[in-house]
Amino acid sequence: MKHPILGGLGFVYYGFIWILVIAAHAAVLHYNFSIPLALAFQDSVTFNALFAGFGLGFWYIVRFSIPEQSNMIRPVFSLILTGLFSVGLWLFISTSIMQVSVSSDSHYLLFLRDSQVWRIVSGSLYYAVIVLTYYLIYYNANIQEQATRQLQLANAVKEAELKMLKFQINPHFIFNGLNSISSLTLSNPQKAQQMIIKLSNFLRYSIGQDNKETNRLEDEIKNIILYLDIEKIRFGDRLKFNNHVGKDCQDCTIPNLILQPLFENAIKHGVQESIETITIDLRAQRLANLLQIEISNNFDQEAVSHKGAGIGLENIKQRLALLYGSSELLQYGKEEQLFKVTLEIPQS
Repeated sequence: MKHPILGGLGFVYYGFIWILVIAAHAAVLHYNFSIPLALAFQDSVTFNALFAGFGLGFWYIVRFSIPEQSNMIRPVFSLILTGLFSVGLWLFISTSIMQVSVSSDSHYLLFLRDSQVWRIVSGSLYYAVIVLTYYLIYYNANIQEQATRQLQLANAVKEAELKMLKFQINPHFIFNGLNSISSLTLSNPQKAQQMIIKLSNFLRYSIGQDNKETNRLEDEIKNIILYLDIEKIRFGDRLKFNNHVGKDCQDCTIPNLILQPLFENAIKHGVQESIETITIDLRAQRLANLLQIEISNNFDQEAVSHKGAGIGLENIKQRLALLYGSSELLQYGKEEQLFKVTLEIPQS
């Protein structure tokens, strides 16, 4: 840790405090002990300016004698000895300077000799105040440094968790896509080639978002259309998609890849479990500082539902809570023959 006074405003504050001390000391000498004003200032400047210089060096003593809980006696003993030596040396140098410079004033020399005791007391008080101030500065800086490290650690954990949640792409989708491509290579090679290109573009977009946390809604929808085009090869006319998002919402930002698990959920529990046509509707509207996104799909009420672990929806809840500090931004439920999911994304 650098010296807290040398450099910056610390030195200005330190100097200003000592100027006040010098002025108060000179006033006491002049008005209480009838010392001529010029001589009173000379005495005050000599003793206090010298101790101010000593005070700058006390930082290094404090810095390398921080008491530990397991062994506090040795640092405290070291500080006491240092204080006694410093006060004694300061008093000797200051007194010698004044004796030489004011050798002809017998009245002041007598006062100088008689004032040694209270000068020792004042010097000890100076030493204690400066040392305690340095300790306060050191421990305050240490607390702030620990708080900063904890914040950095929390941010690193948060970032790692966000990345983990963001890239939990359902491997079943990739496996199913590859299986469909495998089947198409014999029956329809041209369609298989198209599907490979779309799957490649989809994965390239998904993996390429690791350095970004949010993206434009328009770009996310384009990626969703790629995803649905791949799934349409599997399900054919059983899967339909209606995009009702207006141009006023296209530039709004949302966490990237957050829509894909919702569409995947609609296909898994809607299209995959039904022999009827399932239509997925996407709507969005701007409400003040919120972007409200609604994804709904019909479902076959008579189909046997295969309940999943709900990882996709919980994934989204966790991401929204980490990004925006609220777990209430995702709502979902069944309404008659529709399963509806509503997202509310704060907009800056």
